[in-house]
Amino acid sequence: MMPFLFADNANLEQRLPLYVRCVGSHEQREINRLGSGYPAHQLFLTRRGKGSFRIADGQEYGLSAGMALLMPAHTRHLYQPDSSEDAWNLGYIAFGGSAADGLLSEAEPVAVHTPNFEELWLKLEGIWHTIQQDREHAYDASRRMYDLLLAWMEGQYPAAKASRKIAPSDLPNSALQAAVQWMHDHQAERLLLSNAAKAAGYSVQHFHRLFVAGYGMTPQQYMLQLRMNRSLQLFKDYPGITVERVAEKLGMDASHFIRVFKRTYSKTPKQYALTGKPPKPM
Repeated sequence: MMPFLFADNANLEQRLPLYVRCVGSHEQREINRLGSGYPAHQLFLTRRGKGSFRIADGQEYGLSAGMALLMPAHTRHLYQPDSSEDAWNLGYIAFGGSAADGLLSEAEPVAVHTPNFEELWLKLEGIWHTIQQDREHAYDASRRMYDLLLAWMEGQYPAAKASRKIAPSDLPNSALQAAVQWMHDHQAERLLLSNAAKAAGYSVQHFHRLFVAGYGMTPQQYMLQLRMNRSLQLFKDYPGITVERVAEKLGMDASHFIRVFKRTYSKTPKQYALTGKPPKPM
């Protein structure tokens, strides 16, 4: 999970042709925007589960795992999870700017199965990590948002990909994506870099170098962020859960978990559990 992050663009919204307003992912509940819609364009990605979007004009779109929906700004809508599913894991990003307006001003909502879903999700994660590390990093987030939109378009219009020259280092390759998926699947276990490298089919040194180049952080730092995000979800889902129990579920020693949590969010897990307020990353 990627807890909601609002992007502080430091008054650059009027100068940037494309900017990110907010980004995140969570277990989605019903949201009703049938009154006036949302003031920014939105891209939704379903990781797991199933839900539906209902537009004010009566159109309805189902969104299941591997699907994406592009929602133009001010479109009046409502979305909710499918009651037959346990959870709807929905990733989302809201964006604006003259470049986005030019592309989407006359567009209608579009919900599609996307063949490059994993690529889109990794790019969404990359934007989230960029903003989490530096909320004033508007230019980098803008570049990444542009890359995400191009990737979305290429998934819908494969012919467009042939006209776009991409350096091999621009996109995470499938082997690296497999390693990242392995890390997501084993985040409650002690991470061994050699195992992650093995999942990618690389040597430890080569895997470490590719990961840092693609994600701007080491595999160990990425794994810690996954665990910190998961800890917030555990505190939210299980009120009264102990710090020791959360650490156990994350595969971490309790004292180590407390140190990392405080370093990440500037408060201890117990302080967060008592207040229930989302901590701000440092």
